[in-house]
Amino acid sequence: MTDAPRLEVNAVSFATRRVRFRLPFHFGNSVVTETEEGVVSLTITVGGKRAEGRSAQLLVPRWFDKRAVRSNDETVADLRLSLEIACRLAETISGETIGEATTRLRAGTEAAMPAGTPRLAAHFGPALVEMALIDALCFAFGLNFTQAARADLFGVAAMTAPDIAPQTITATLARIAPLPAITPRQTIGFDAPLTAEAVTTDMPEDSRPVSLEAIIRATGIRAFKIKLKGDPDADIDRLSAIARIVGAMDGLRVTLDANEQYSAARFAGFLDRLVADEALSSFREAIAFIEQPFDREEALAQDITPEIGRFPLIIDESDDHDGAFASALERGWSGTSIKSCKGVLRALLNFCRVQAARAEGRRVFISAEDLTCQPGLCWQQDTLVAATLGLADVERNGHHFAGGMQGCDDLQKARLLAAHPDIYTKQNSQIGLRIIDGTIAVGSLFVPGFGR
Repeated sequence: MTDAPRLEVNAVSFATRRVRFRLPFHFGNSVVTETEEGVVSLTITVGGKRAEGRSAQLLVPRWFDKRAVRSNDETVADLRLSLEIACRLAETISGETIGEATTRLRAGTEAAMPAGTPRLAAHFGPALVEMALIDALCFAFGLNFTQAARADLFGVAAMTAPDIAPQTITATLARIAPLPAITPRQTIGFDAPLTAEAVTTDMPEDSRPVSLEAIIRATGIRAFKIKLKGDPDADIDRLSAIARIVGAMDGLRVTLDANEQYSAARFAGFLDRLVADEALSSFREAIAFIEQPFDREEALAQDITPEIGRFPLIIDESDDHDGAFASALERGWSGTSIKSCKGVLRALLNFCRVQAARAEGRRVFISAEDLTCQPGLCWQQDTLVAATLGLADVERNGHHFAGGMQGCDDLQKARLLAAHPDIYTKQNSQIGLRIIDGTIAVGSLFVPGFGR
């Protein structure tokens, strides 16, 4: 195990910019029409070299914190506060590895946030600082993210993980095999229009696809993430309507996301309906997993029984600390999601857990999910983590519900288009993702730095 480099932060700051959605995004019991994107910028000194780093993530309302007492705006304000606290604490980073700094920033930010703030929300700011530190460190050593992760320059092996040995982490990271392209999985929200006839008159007139049928025609996407309501009748009806459009598609891949909406008993009833419905037989075979059906706290307090485990189940909102996935595996869950807003080092650690479990013959996995990553730095960094860990199937929805590189000026857009012609293309005066036959090439991300 090689010692990870120790660094010093010379300066750190953050800014936010407004993002307005072209289409409302429905998840859980929330509807998002606009929010902010946070951008962290910092400068470090490491090994006698000075380097700059940046990161970006969307401040998504009422996902990090779903308490009924908090409004959309209040949850965004809490994420902004987490950013402010984390950046202030980051000014004191000196002689620490990124892993050590992240651990300290999480604890300090969590302690400074208002009582009752969920860990996902409290750790949002530290996650962005961590990403910017990764970017700067990679630049300082002239390495891309994959190369730095293989060498564990971030200090993952030294993080507290009693379920997996440091030597196992080091060896697993050294074998990382990145992918040159991803196959985006399109999110289908609760009330997203499926056909042209369902598109209402108040939808945007920007020539970009709106209905599911139009998205499929425009992109060739064959993988879909479908949001559930937590109501078995409504969810089965919705799946039946979607199946009539995609059910006969070659190479179809489907995931379902309940966003904590079900109780165990109600979920078992939903599965009864899903398994018994003959009209959904071919569609059912394409379901790869179901994501976070239960409340984040309850999910890790119950075992996955045969009644609720008829499809692989993964945690998402429950993955709010570095030991959460280990606890989930003990309870019988099949996997967890990775999102940069939950921590890049946590994603690397959970990748190592999956490889160790598979070596023991267990069928477990990690999945790459989106949370409305915006095209630009946010999309690039999050996607690079997934591609580095060999995850081809990646949920991508931010370009559809918002997109357009909001907050970037013409020069920044031109630079991104020139630097990443495999990822972006000009679409009627706007820059959009280059999705060809359901695939996005990402080779241009494997350059020094973290996805820039």
